[in-house]
Amino acid sequence: TARAAAQAAIAGWGASRMGIAWSDRRGASSWPAIGHRVAVGAGLGLVCAMAVVGTSLVARAAVVVPGEASLGVLIVGLFVALLGAVRDELLLRGVVVRATRLLPVGATLAACGLAAAAARFGSEGKINMALVLEALRGVAFGALWIRDRGAWMACAANAVWTWTMGPVVGGGLLDVRFAAAQSAGASSYVAYVVLAVAAAGASFYAMRAPSTPGQGT
Repeated sequence: TARAAAQAAIAGWGASRMGIAWSDRRGASSWPAIGHRVAVGAGLGLVCAMAVVGTSLVARAAVVVPGEASLGVLIVGLFVALLGAVRDELLLRGVVVRATRLLPVGATLAACGLAAAAARFGSEGKINMALVLEALRGVAFGALWIRDRGAWMACAANAVWTWTMGPVVGGGLLDVRFAAAQSAGASSYVAYVVLAVAAAGASFYAMRAPSTPGQGT
């Protein structure tokens, strides 16, 4: 937890030095506006996670085993998921979106996917299906950055996805046991594709809309 907090703090400091804003739209920094953006992002992350778990249970690639819920695991897990989301979104999406702001949206999304896959490869050193899934997740969250013109929605989606797929279904609330890592990957592939296509479509629509004073990139 301490390491995640330090990494999130360093990422936040570096992003601010690069001019990466959490809100690039005029009026989007009010608390009601931030709350709305967080709620939308959290909802997307939750729907995606529930789609993965639900698909796996229906396909009998996972089962729910008896267990006791743990409030402590849920609270600590949420805190760590939030810190990790801030770190990853600012570094792997915020920096990339900022660096490719003059390129077409498709190039920015592709760069976000490549950055996410590269980070996964750097931590594991393996070429497998997980790199494809991570790239799709990078594209989806990158699209949320472009659609939202800021970090709130993407960070919320990332944190809720990580929290739900980790502590919530890993024993904190439910104890879901996947039959094999390949089964979880196959199920999550569908959810990643749906989220990536939906978010990318929304980002293209947002970029085609007329710009207003105060909007940044």
